[in-house]
Order: sequence, then structure tokens, then C-alpha cells
Amino acid sequence: MSDFLGYFVLGITQGLIYGLLALGIVLIYKGSRVLNLAHPFFGLLCAFVAWWLTAQAGFLPFAKGSPARFAVASVLALALVGLNGRSIEHSLIRKLQGAPRLITLVLTIALGQGTLGIVYLVFNRTERQFTQARYLPPFFNASFDIGNLTAKAGFIQVWIAVPLIAIGLAAFFKYTKFGIAVRAAAENAESARLLGISVDRVSSFTWILGSVTAGIAGLLISVQRGGLDITTLTTGFLVYSLAAALVGGLTSLPGAMVGGMIVGMSETMLNMLVRDLSPGFWREVLKPELLVFGIVMIVLLFKPNGLFGQREETEDKVAFIPVLRSLPPRVRETPYAAWTGRAGTVLALLLALATSLATGSRTNGVLVDVVVYAILGVSLTVLMGYTGQISLGHWALVGFGAFLTANLFTRAHVPFLITVPMVFVWGMLLSLFIGLPALRIRGLYLAIVTLAFAFFSEFTLFKTTAFAGSQNGIRMEKPKLGPLDLGSSTNRPLFLYSLFLLFLVLWLARNIARSRTGRNLFALRENEKAAATLGVDLTMAKLTGFALSGGIAALAGSLHALNNPTVLAASFPAATSLVVIAVVMIGGIGSLQGAILGAIVVSGLPNLLQYDRNRWLVPIGTGILLIVILVRARGGLAGLLQIVKLRVVETLAAVAERPLVRQAPDRNSP
Repeated sequence: MSDFLGYFVLGITQGLIYGLLALGIVLIYKGSRVLNLAHPFFGLLCAFVAWWLTAQAGFLPFAKGSPARFAVASVLALALVGLNGRSIEHSLIRKLQGAPRLITLVLTIALGQGTLGIVYLVFNRTERQFTQARYLPPFFNASFDIGNLTAKAGFIQVWIAVPLIAIGLAAFFKYTKFGIAVRAAAENAESARLLGISVDRVSSFTWILGSVTAGIAGLLISVQRGGLDITTLTTGFLVYSLAAALVGGLTSLPGAMVGGMIVGMSETMLNMLVRDLSPGFWREVLKPELLVFGIVMIVLLFKPNGLFGQREETEDKVAFIPVLRSLPPRVRETPYAAWTGRAGTVLALLLALATSLATGSRTNGVLVDVVVYAILGVSLTVLMGYTGQISLGHWALVGFGAFLTANLFTRAHVPFLITVPMVFVWGMLLSLFIGLPALRIRGLYLAIVTLAFAFFSEFTLFKTTAFAGSQNGIRMEKPKLGPLDLGSSTNRPLFLYSLFLLFLVLWLARNIARSRTGRNLFALRENEKAAATLGVDLTMAKLTGFALSGGIAALAGSLHALNNPTVLAASFPAATSLVVIAVVMIGGIGSLQGAILGAIVVSGLPNLLQYDRNRWLVPIGTGILLIVILVRARGGLAGLLQIVKLRVVETLAAVAERPLVRQAPDRNSP
């Protein structure tokens, strides 16, 4: 009984934390219809700023490390993150009003990466900073035992602060004029404008308030955990808080708290039940990550709007995802367009081969990694650019393909030429399962389930003994394909094989786009209702897009396995699934060339520059580049390349036609 009571109290504590994080996500979503994937990172920034002001700054009153000083530091840190939220809404979100919703979703990914990079740069850059012990003091010293749990001051602060915040917000939105205005604007922005309510003010307010709640959550979590480091608020808290918001309903503030309690209690009760299981398969599989993934799948399949949420018609808007349009017909139909495209392909191939021949094994290994990301970019282009669906879990599909390749070829000794198509087929089947909620919903809701799958894969699926070799992973044997020894220390044969695989998936994706299946996928992307009216089988189109994309991503995983001596769970963190979205956005979504260009920028350049020495450069650089492209050049690098191609083709056409133009005779001449 004492064990149950201890786990029950722990579940309440976790549920309150998840509920508070979900509350901030729902606030921002209600006010601006933006799903803020940077939310926990705002809390991380607030906690680090508060720690520095409490323990390091020399200009604040009270003794360093004292609760009184922490109180002052907390107010200043919360004010900072609130101003940060206000500036983001005013300078970025407001400029993207009316843009496809993927734009703002990816913008928040960029903001999260940038925020994480800033924390690295300011607080975790040097070896001394990395090993420094940090903690935030509680406001009072108290502790008592509840069952087998010792409830310290950090727990008590959560029990007091979160209910007070929830009650205060409920009273504000129910009884104050501005709170009622916020609710009205969230439910129907156009009607609110007619009533004289400033929707922009509402959006700014919710971003400020949502960011402050993230900061409070960061402070409470840091105190409750008894320490602060770069992993205090990670992708895991994002997944749990999104699951809580989804259970309650993305548009319901009370639902956020209820959803948080359901997720928190379910997590701790599962831990209690699994604790007494003997080591084996079920103890490895029955983990909170599987529970969260299951909760998200069940909610989206049977009650997509959550327990208290309202149906959103905004999901039926045309062109949820922006894509790079093709060249104008007057240019595309000329022979010079085809010649220019072929010439560019040949030059790129010759440059890649020359680089491989002129460099050593390390550079060739980096080039293989670039191809892995390029193939993954092609798979995301098929899913997002062709069908208009969103996935935030494709890196987990790469991991699935890598482990499956190691199992089939190394463990089961299946011939490699049979292993590769089997990986493709199994990747399709797994992607079909993950995509089942797409039959009922699309867009932002679907993004949550794919992110939950990536989280489950990282901490559960990729750590099972049967499939992934437990913590030690699976050592990958390297095959020989005729004259190509893929295990060569130069990595050159492996790079040649990777180029072949890349051209194979490019050929597949291009032919799909030109087929009737591709036309159905494009119709689905532009407008589901219009596509159904034209006779497109929506169910088949959605599942086809998911299956093809998943199969291609699994092929990228098979190549990843060949490029590493051991396939490990640590190689496939869920956070990378957020980063890989930058590949298609920076490259140019909907463009197969863009997938390659994005892979070069996101994977190739950082690895060639040995970014491990300055890890903060990658998240900050990727975040800044993403923001610039989203705000200024949504066509990405492929869009810029298309402009160059247009100019070249027009110049070639003008030069070729000039001799054919005859000058009209002068009628006045003798």
C-alpha cells in the first residue's frame, strides 16, 4: 500500500508538470493557431538564466544562492522569456499570418533549435561549464514521507504553484473582459474582428503568457529534480506535454490539465506495475514511451479532438504545405530546360566523384552521411511535398531500417541483395501503421503521433535485446557487391553504392510524380474535398504516400548501417527527427534537387567543419537559416537554383533565336 501511495503522489506531481507545459502549448495554439514545438526549450532558457542570476550575477541583492535572490532572479528570467515570446509573435508569427501552417510549425522547430544553441553557447560551451554543478534553491525547506516517496520542497512547490496558476487562468478567461475577448478571438477570429477585438493583441498576449508558463515549468522542474543541465527539458517533455494537450484537446485549457494528469498518472502506474516483472521482453517493452505513443494513437484514431476540444475546420484549408512550383510552361517546354537540367546533373555527379577520389576515408564517410540525409529528404518530399502530410518521426524510420538491415544481414545471414528490398517493404508496412491516424486527421495532429513514435523508438524499440541488441547495439558486417567491397577502409566503394541508391530513389520518386498515382497525391495535397469530388480515393492516396515515404526512409537506414561499425540506439534520438525537417525546408520542399541541397547544408558542411568542437554552431546556424528561408525565401535553395536555371534557359533561347530573326526591309530605301 505504501508503494502505491508513493507512486500515486509521484504521478500527481508529474501530471501537474505535464499539465502546466500543455497549458502553455494550448494558450499559444488558441491565440495564434501555432503549435509551438519550441515550448520546453523556452523553459530551459528561463531556468538557466534564473540559475545564472541566482548563483553568478554580482548586481542583484541578497546572498548568492539564497531563496530570496532566486525569487528576484525568477521574476527577471520570466520577464525575459515573456519579452522573447512577444518579440517572436510580433516579428515572425505576425508576418506569417495566412501562410501554410507547416511554415509556422517549422518556424517553431527553428526557434527551439536556436534557443537550445544559445543555451549551449552561453552556459555549456567550455569544459568547465559542461561539468559545473547547477541547482536552483527551493523557496522553503520542508520534506515528509508519503508511502515510499520522500516529498521534498520541490514537490510541494509543484503542488502549490500549478493549481494556483490553473485556477488563476480559469478565473481570468471567465470573468475578465480581456479574457473573454481572448476566448472569442480563439473561437472565431473573423467574428471577433467584427466586434472590435484586436486579434493581433490577443495573439501577442497568448505568446507572452504561454512563454511565461513554459518558464515557470522550467523553474519548477529544475527545483524538483534537484539539478539543472542541458538535458533538464528535452524532447521528452515536449512529447509528454503534446500528448497531454492532445488528450484534453488542443483548444481546451481545462483539458490541458486533465490530459496532464492522465498522462502523468498513467506513466507512474505503468512504472509501478513493470517494476516487479522479471527481466525479459515485456520489461523492456512496457515503458512510458510506449504508453505515450499508444495514448496518442488511440486518441487520434477514436477521438481526434480530445476529451474537451472542439472540431477545427482549419485543417481543411487548401495547400496545408507550400511547395516549390515548376518553371513556367514557356520555359519548361523548350529543349534548353532539359539540356540545362542534364548538364547540372552531370556536373554535380562529376564533382562528387572527383571529391571522393581526391580525399580520404573520413571525407568519403561524410559524403555517405550526406547521401543518407538526401535519401531521407526524398522520402520527406514524397510525404510532405507530394501528399501534404507531415512527419516529425522520419529519423526513427531510418533507425528501423538500420536495425532491420543489421538483423537480416548480420544475424540472419540473408543475402544483401535480398535484404535491401526486404528493408524497403518492411519500412512501408511500419509507415502504414504509423499513418493510420491520417485516415481521420491531417496536419498538426498527425505530426504529434509521428514525433511520439520517434520518442518510443529511441527509448524502447531501439533498446530491446531481440531487435536492437539492447544497449550494445548490433555490429554490422559489410558485404561485397562484385568489385565493390563496402567494408573498404577508404569508404570509396560505399560512397559509389550510396550514389547508386540515391539515383534509384530519385528515379522512383520522379516516376511516381509523373504517374496517375502522383497526380492523385498532388490533388490530395492541394485540397482533400476537391480531390474526393474528382474521384480520388483519399484512403488509398494517403496510405500510398505514407508507405512509399516510409520505404525510402528505411533504405536510408540501410545505408546508415553500412556507414557505421555498430548500429546503436544513441544514433537515432527523437530530436533529430525535428532537425531533418530542415533538410527539405532549407533545400526547398517539393523539390528532389532541394532534398540533396538541404542534405549538403544540414549534414555535409557541419561534419566537414568538425562541429563537435563547437556544438552550439549547428543548432544556432540551422535555426537562423531556417527562419530566413521561411520568412524571406520559402522556395529554399532549390528556389534560388530555379531562378538561376530560368535565367540560363532564357539566355540560351534568346541566343539561339537571334540569328533567325530577319530584319524587315525599309520601304523608303531605293
